[in-house]
Amino acid sequence: MVLMLVVIDQLTKFYIDSNFILYQSLEVISGYFNITYIRNSGVAFGILSGFKGIVSQIIFIFISLIAISAIIIIYRGTDDKMIFSRISLSLILSGAIGNMIDRIFRGEVIDFFDFHWKSYHWPAFNIADSCITIGVGLLMITMIISNEQRAMSNE
Repeated sequence: MVLMLVVIDQLTKFYIDSNFILYQSLEVISGYFNITYIRNSGVAFGILSGFKGIVSQIIFIFISLIAISAIIIIYRGTDDKMIFSRISLSLILSGAIGNMIDRIFRGEVIDFFDFHWKSYHWPAFNIADSCITIGVGLLMITMIISNEQRAMSNE
């Protein structure tokens, strides 16, 4: 699953980079959704995008490597029966790898999903960001359910 998601992420970014000019936008759903080619030097959803240069790039790659290593360690320590936890961690891992590849080979992350309503735009994102967000959300839900089940069994 991880390899498949990383490949899909990289293929979509390659397509955007090859077929769009930076900041070019294609309207998909009028008033709500565009494909817009953006490069992000920061982290998810443009956070810390003001930090540019080789030093910040190395720091972000280093942080990505630490996160990827931690996710792998946690995944290996997760019981095979905890399917949703393993899926969550796989999604987060896929996203972290996908965006790290961009940082290593492009110096920035390619974003292109541009959701908006009138003049209000959600920060642009990509497949990797989606994997991370869905993975974290699913992991949170799994943890809440697991805690509730433990609490009920202790009563």
